[in-house]
Amino acid sequence: MRTSGFTFLELLVTLTVASVLLLLGIPGLQYLLADSALQTEGFTLHQALHRARTQAIDHQTDVIACLANRQEQCATQDFTHLLLFSDVDQNRQLSVQDKGDIILQRSPLSGNALNITTNQLLFVFQPDGTLAGTPGTIHLCSPRINEGTNITIAMSGRVRRQTVDCPDAQP
Repeated sequence: MRTSGFTFLELLVTLTVASVLLLLGIPGLQYLLADSALQTEGFTLHQALHRARTQAIDHQTDVIACLANRQEQCATQDFTHLLLFSDVDQNRQLSVQDKGDIILQRSPLSGNALNITTNQLLFVFQPDGTLAGTPGTIHLCSPRINEGTNITIAMSGRVRRQTVDCPDAQP
């Protein structure tokens, strides 16, 4: 005669089924989270670079976009955030106190979740919207999936995002 509750056997079967489903779902969830972080960071960088170009055209001044470290200096490694600033004094460095450079955007990067590399110290958008110097790229890869994102900035100032392979991924 049964009044309420579960038998030990019912509880054991339920826990076994739940643990099997959980074990099968974790790799898919990890892939989904890694892919989402990659897509979000790629979209954020793409939009910020597009904004830098638009600001340069609208305000007829050089606008610099770079990956910066904690000291607000543009860097090709050990960077913590994306920095956009209007280079009023045209010295290619952020100097807010003396010369009046204007910070347009400061966006944190995802930290250790992605491998981010760039071939340029900074990207200078000129008043006509073109890029000063040479074309540049920012490459984003997730250590968990084998696809990444390349953001390419052409001499015309056009910013393009595309999916690429990341050979060093470890699923």
